[in-house]
Formats: sequence, C-alpha cells, structure tokens
Amino acid sequence: MMFAQWLIAACLLAAPESGVAAPAPSSKASPSTWAREAEAVAAELRRGVEELRLDGAPAPYRAEVRYVRVRLLSLDASFGGLITDVLERQSAGVAELRVGTPQRDNANYFGGEGGLSRVDVPLNPSPDYMRRKVWLALDTAFRGATQAYAQKQAALEQLEADELPADYTARTGSAPSVRTDPQWAGADLPRAELGALAKEMSAEFAKWPSIDNGDVYIQVLQSHETVVDSDGLSMARTHDRVVIAVVADTKAEDGMHLDHALAMHFDAVPTVDEALKTRAMGMVGQVVRELDALAKAPMIDEEYDGPVLFRGEAAGQFLGSTVATEVAGTPAPLADGGRLMDLEPSWQKRYGKTVMPPYIDLVDDPSAEGFGHFELDAEGVRPAPLSLVEGGVLKHLLMTRTPNEKVSGSNGRARMSPSLEVGPTLSNLRLEASQRKMADGALERELLRRAREDGYEVAYIVEQLRDGSLLGPVPRESATAYAGTGKISLPVPARIYRLEAGGKKTLMRGVVLAPASMRVLRRIRAVSRDSTSVPLRIAVGPYGGFGADIGIDSVLSQTVDVEITTPDLLVDGLELLVERGEHERMPTLVHPLRRE
Repeated sequence: MMFAQWLIAACLLAAPESGVAAPAPSSKASPSTWAREAEAVAAELRRGVEELRLDGAPAPYRAEVRYVRVRLLSLDASFGGLITDVLERQSAGVAELRVGTPQRDNANYFGGEGGLSRVDVPLNPSPDYMRRKVWLALDTAFRGATQAYAQKQAALEQLEADELPADYTARTGSAPSVRTDPQWAGADLPRAELGALAKEMSAEFAKWPSIDNGDVYIQVLQSHETVVDSDGLSMARTHDRVVIAVVADTKAEDGMHLDHALAMHFDAVPTVDEALKTRAMGMVGQVVRELDALAKAPMIDEEYDGPVLFRGEAAGQFLGSTVATEVAGTPAPLADGGRLMDLEPSWQKRYGKTVMPPYIDLVDDPSAEGFGHFELDAEGVRPAPLSLVEGGVLKHLLMTRTPNEKVSGSNGRARMSPSLEVGPTLSNLRLEASQRKMADGALERELLRRAREDGYEVAYIVEQLRDGSLLGPVPRESATAYAGTGKISLPVPARIYRLEAGGKKTLMRGVVLAPASMRVLRRIRAVSRDSTSVPLRIAVGPYGGFGADIGIDSVLSQTVDVEITTPDLLVDGLELLVERGEHERMPTLVHPLRRE
C-alpha cells in the first residue's frame, strides 16, 4: 500500500493524482511562498465560515484544513536482489467543517463523511491554487456537515439519556503560529547506500533454507505537515521518519504458516556506516534464528488460565495494546440507534477510580527526551507531563478539544499521523512501581508459585508480541480470538516460553492470548527491578494502539512515534488458548534451497 492508497483508508477520500514518482525532489519555492499559501488557506477558511449559508441549515462556526507533502523512499530487497527502489513525491489534504455550535455540532456522528472533504494539494506551494481548492472543498464539506447535523439531531430526539457532553471545546488564549519550511533542496537521501545495505542484509536469507520468504524493507518518509484553522491556528512542521525492517515467513512441518519481524525505528535519516551495518546484519540473523526455532517448536498442549510474565519488549507492547487505546478521552459516537458505547474506551467509566494496583503510577510526558517527544499537538496545544494513574487511581485521560462526560478541555494529546488522522495518543509513557520489585530469578519463582496456586505445574513467559504494524493481520484465521463487549483483543505472542519448576524454558507455538478486560491491569502482581524502553509506531486514537494490524507499507504513514518504558510485568489471570485450525498443505515442490 503506497502513500495515495493509505490516504483513502485514513480520510475516506480519493487520493490525488498529483503524487507522481519524481527524481531527487527539491523545494523551489521560497519560504515566503509557503507562508503566503498558508495565509491564503486561512483567508478562505474565514470566508467560508462567514459566508456559507443555506436557508434552514445551521451555519458553520469552525473550519480547518490539514495537508501534507512528502517524499518517500521505498526499498525492498530479498535474497540479495533489490525488488523495489522508488523515490516519489506525494501530496494530499483534507478539509473539516463544523456547523451548529460547540455545544452541538455535526461531529462525532457514526455514518457518512460528515463535514470532511478532500483537498487537492500541489506538490509545491501555490497560494492561488490552494485557495481555489479549499473553496471547493469547503462547499462539499458544508453539504455533508449539514446533512450529518440533521441526522444527528434526529437521533438525539430519540434518546432519553441525560444531557450529552459538548461536542467541542472553544480555544482559550491566542492560537499559535509556528512555521518550519522544508529544506529538501540539496538534502539528498543516501539512496544508493541504503539500497546496498538492503541487498546485503537480504542476502543472509540464502543461508537459512528453512525460511520460505524473507524481505528487508527500508523506508524513509520526509513529511511537511500543515494545519490551518479559522480561529487563527497556523502550524507547519517537517518530520523525518525511517524504518529498517526484516520480515520473514515459513511453515512448520504441520503446515502452520509462521511469520516474524523486527525493526529499527529512526526519527532522522541514519548514516550508513559500519555501526548501522553491524546492527542491521544482527537484526537479520535474529529474525531468521528465531523464526527457525519457532517452526521447530512444539505446540502448546493445553489451555491455561493463570499468571503470565511479560518480559522486556513484550511488557511495553502489552501496555501499548491496552493503556494506549483505553486511556483516550474520545466519547462514544452517536448513531441512529443511540450512542455506540462499545466504541467508547473503557477507562472513561473508571475515571477517578482504581484501575491498577496501588503501588503503580503511569506518567505520559511529551517533553521528555524520548522517541515520542513533541512540543505542540495537532490542535496547537502545548502538552505538559500528565499523571494518568497515581497510586493505582485513574486521574487523567488523554484529551483533545473534544470533551467527554467527565473531562472538558484539551491537555495537548491530539496527535496527527502523516495520513492526516488525528486522535488522542500517548507520547512517552512510563510505568513506575513503588514496591513489589523483584530480581529476574525471584520473579520467575513468584510466577511458578502463583501458577501452582491455580493448579498448574508450568507457567508462561512472553518475550515478544507479534508486531502487526510490520506484519499486518495474522495469516491464520485460527489465531483470531474475537473480543466481546468490554474486552480487548491482544496480539498473538511472537515468542512465548513454557517455564517448568526446575527452571527449564521451552519455546512454544500455537498460543493465542484470549481477549481480556482492562481489569487485567489491576492484577499486576509484581514487576522487575529494571525497566526497558520500547520505541513503537502506533496508530492514533482509541482505535489504534500497538494491536492495530497496519502492515509494513503503512507503518510510517498511519502511525505516530511513541515510547513506553516499563519493568517486566507479572500479570495474573490471563487465559492462553490453544490455536486449533486446519493448516495449509506443504508445497508439492521442495524449496529450491532445501534440495541438498
């Protein structure tokens, strides 16, 4: 999925045809042209709010345009050959219009596009062109917004619920104006060096005949993202995002299709030196060794409902699959049949109540020097450190300018992906424990002790969850466990070990984590002494998180950068299911590297 395609998924719009492949792109416009274009957009937004009128229809009170220009380098190598080597430029935009009042407008209504409309964006800034396109987009958005407003009002008349929260929070203080213009001219990417690295990395697959397929992906996404609204906000920033990923798959002897992936994430274009090559080659070796071991691993033979230890990277991924989405403050959307409460993050109902053990705090800090650092959110709000959980009690939610029943006002957590999706999202999350910290050996003994109390002679340690942001959906339907009301679907374990009483650890496969409620976080029984920081790229908002199956083609476009720092987590009462399903027949013709 390339840039134009992921914009369709993000905005429900058609992608522009202007984004064509181009050699070594450069910005020919002066910085003043970029500023004049934003001023033209702002002027057209103000004109639209003042003059868009239809008899009997609500007037607009706010308009916004988000647009992005990128250059994207995509490299894909396999078994020493370069399959893809494309450098292209893309541009796209979306206009959003709100009609009515901040108390009740057309937003947060489930169904249709509402007040959203596509904006065609030129590859280089053009004030006159953009003003014309914004004019057309606002006209389309106005028609959709008035229709959605009428449908929403009809739905509200059918409800006997208490007064709903306002739909929007008015801005307090002056709107910021921050502009960073791209300096792509003369800043050539190390395209040849990165291509050579991808080829060298992928040649290692030939040394592992047990691996069916293997790819090395190197992607560089350099974006210039702009947000302008009718209230005076005008922000533009440049952002470099890079991923070097190794993705491989194979089949076990029983035909089970297995895949595995690791990645290095960067927020700047890396220098292709010996240090990077050493890290990259080591990552290839780790992926193929672990996948080969997984293909030879035994299947889990019984279901399990007891304590599980999330160790290292898996602990951060576990929090990224739970806290990341359920701490969002976005209220449930309204539909014809009432509010869709199944789509509301569960922690909103627990605001001010106990959600974790009393010795645990959760702090989100965008100002910290971590992978998730940012200075202004997508709505122009400057974030501050936020104590989400204090002494186990939920104190704050991730808020944008969309309030809920408990909280109004933004705390600067509206984050925008390059695909122009906006939602409340973590930045740098840290889990801190004041007690029950144990050394590794003591933590494993505690794990076994609790397992015996539940009637098991073994316990399980998860070292890694399957990364759907790289791999996409699991290629086996039998590995899907569907969550019911109030449940959260957890990713499939990528590396899980059975721990026996004597300390023996055995890698297992065919294990599925059953859907769990957020109450599982109250059953964190112990933590390790040391913490691990895990850089993640996760989809924004309450429907994103680490559990979103995005796939390698969209890992840079549909995500934002997040870092989770946490000790190992011993969690009680998790259910492990045995994956039961029919597997594919092995190929009739043997793999060409396995003939000898």
